[in-house]
Amino acid sequence: MSKNNNFKKQKFLFSLMSYIFIFIGISFILTCSIILFLYDSPLSEEFIRSRAPRTFSNVFILSFIFTCIVMITKYFFFDKQIDLIKNATDEITKGNYTYKIYTDSKIQKNSDLEYIIENLNKISEQFSDLENLQNSFLSNVSHELKTPLTVIKNYANLLENENLNSEERKTYCKIISDTISKLNSLVENILKLNKLENKKILPKYSKFNLADFLGQTLLTFEQIWEEKNILLDVNLDENIFINTDKTLLEIVCNNIISNALKFTEPNGKVFISCYKDESYASICIQDTGCGISNETGKHIFEKFYQGDTSHKEQGNGLGLALVKRIIDVLGAEIAIKSEVGVGSTFIIKINTK
Repeated sequence: MSKNNNFKKQKFLFSLMSYIFIFIGISFILTCSIILFLYDSPLSEEFIRSRAPRTFSNVFILSFIFTCIVMITKYFFFDKQIDLIKNATDEITKGNYTYKIYTDSKIQKNSDLEYIIENLNKISEQFSDLENLQNSFLSNVSHELKTPLTVIKNYANLLENENLNSEERKTYCKIISDTISKLNSLVENILKLNKLENKKILPKYSKFNLADFLGQTLLTFEQIWEEKNILLDVNLDENIFINTDKTLLEIVCNNIISNALKFTEPNGKVFISCYKDESYASICIQDTGCGISNETGKHIFEKFYQGDTSHKEQGNGLGLALVKRIIDVLGAEIAIKSEVGVGSTFIIKINTK
């Protein structure tokens, strides 16, 4: 508080000295102008001397009026706006990101002050959006972590019952194991997404055969498609070579293929192909699953968005958000076509130029 008072005193003294110098300067200029005018005038010396007191009193009055005009103009057109900017920076520094500067018509359009105020308001809005996103993210993470932890705790309590038979114990242990796997996947996705958004993961480009890469990726899901008796139709062009980050592209393909197999009913079909045109190498992953509505499609790449939660198979809402972030980092493109009850098609385009 004392520092603020000292600043105000210094500001007042500086302004006072400025206005005194302005007054003296205006008086000096007017006096010199009058002297130069009278020096060449045909008026008698006696007349000039008789008019001198009134002339200099008029100079004093005019100088005072002009100085007051400068003071008022400076206050309304400059000082007042500077105070608004200072108050805004103080509020933003304190964490009040909803604070806005409301300007009036006294600010000249396209002036530097208007430009500064507009940018300061934009910064405040961006900070506010960032804070809301952070709070939303933490809330969603807490919820997503709480659910599996509650499941693990409940089934762990059930395992303490000495009357359980071996089959029941085996079932409960499997549920706990599956839940831990989901929890581990959630934490890994959160960490990867955080690193990508903070640019802690940068692409490491290398050239490799796309067909070989997709073949190796598909083998990791062999048990899933065999258990569900899903027909896997693969059509890969073996002459396509791409230059991108193999590890990041693997995360993208793993997420999309995993979703395709997860949401496709037993005895369904999944089609996977890769092909090339003049500028792009494309990966197409199509399924005959439950499909995605138009409304869900608009938000499908948002963090923690899960669309139709009535489906028996659910994720954590981070997989496709991670996919989209990696696609952006790699400078690639992703498109989705889907119809409820028919299935979904994801197409990834990688620039080959």
